[in-house]
Amino acid sequence: MERNLSFDTEGLENIAVHLGWAQLEMFADEVDKVQVMAAGDDSSVGDLRIAVKDGTLLVEQPQYGLSLNIMESRWLQVCVRVPSQWKGSVALSTLSGLLSARKLSAKTLSMETVSGDLRAVRITAGDASLKTVGGDMRGEQLTAENLSVRSVSGDTALDALSVASLKCTSVSGEQTYNMTSSFRKVDVTAVSGNVIITAPVEAMDVSLRSISGRVRTEGVDIREGEDVPSVRVTGVTADLKLISIKE
Repeated sequence: MERNLSFDTEGLENIAVHLGWAQLEMFADEVDKVQVMAAGDDSSVGDLRIAVKDGTLLVEQPQYGLSLNIMESRWLQVCVRVPSQWKGSVALSTLSGLLSARKLSAKTLSMETVSGDLRAVRITAGDASLKTVGGDMRGEQLTAENLSVRSVSGDTALDALSVASLKCTSVSGEQTYNMTSSFRKVDVTAVSGNVIITAPVEAMDVSLRSISGRVRTEGVDIREGEDVPSVRVTGVTADLKLISIKE
């Protein structure tokens, strides 16, 4: 079964999509209206709530659907396509389905999944938040003033990252952040696992609070001062590696 709905962007300030085990993709394209396309078994597609209220487009699976046995011939894929010029606020979440976003420009962006993987490519936002529990996180060409990344056991790898402020929180996952420009500050909280930060800067003001973790550098001069990017790390056994590259 399929459902295809279109919505005008006039007065539309927010898009929120909250799904259970369904796969979710959102991207910008050369279209005039916001398009919501859903495909799956008859019951799952029919039960999907899609409506606009008070400037917010809401796409949602009913709560009872979150506990259904997905082996009972149930499947659902949801795709949201927005005009390239639309720049509202976006909140996307799944429990176990793959969560993907690309070519989006938003005021604020929130992407959250529990056990599903998260993918974000060519994203621009004022404030952005990426969260997973057990899924892996991959991103490329992400631009934001403030970026918050949270993961429990999944691995995180973000490439071509351009942010002023980065806040990273993890328990056991590996974290890799490859930046294309200088940054103002990075705050890392990690219990275990390695954190690697690559950036085109020659000096950083680094502070490490860890029981057995250590800081390693390649081409980075560690010194105090307000004129250099700040890196603050809090952990138990987490190791931090800082690498300087040319722009």
